[in-house]
Amino acid sequence: MESFYVLPRYDVMKSIKTLAFLLVILSASLIDLHAQTVLTWDDLADVTWSEVYDESTGLTNLTGVFGEHLKSYEGQEVIISGYVIPLDAMGLSYALSRTSFAACFFCGQAGPETVMDLNVKPKSVESYRQKNTLIKFKGTLVLRESNETGLNYTLDLAKEIE
Repeated sequence: MESFYVLPRYDVMKSIKTLAFLLVILSASLIDLHAQTVLTWDDLADVTWSEVYDESTGLTNLTGVFGEHLKSYEGQEVIISGYVIPLDAMGLSYALSRTSFAACFFCGQAGPETVMDLNVKPKSVESYRQKNTLIKFKGTLVLRESNETGLNYTLDLAKEIE
């Protein structure tokens, strides 16, 4: 005669609840991994620049045509490291640069793909950490083909992370 073990109803329900809990945890961790996409400055270089003359202002602006690889990051939450460049003396506006202050885009040492608007809370980056400290931020990437009103890249809702 064959014998087999039958799990009591309580053990089956406990196993189902445990499995459901593990699936929820796994799903949450996969979503979190997707949100942790690391963007590099080389990714931002997937762009072709052209000069466009604006007759109304008399200025020549750079217009970018973004590559498909870079476009895939648009609207996504990304992580990027860079150097914080204060754009005003009050600490209300910042840019994030691939290079330190001495070699940044504003000093004529790099191209527009090496700097982005950094949309953070005003005065949220301590002044002693600006310019020469590599800092990592998480936020949503916004691409702008035309830079008439600012930089071509913005890290929106940016938060410093460790």
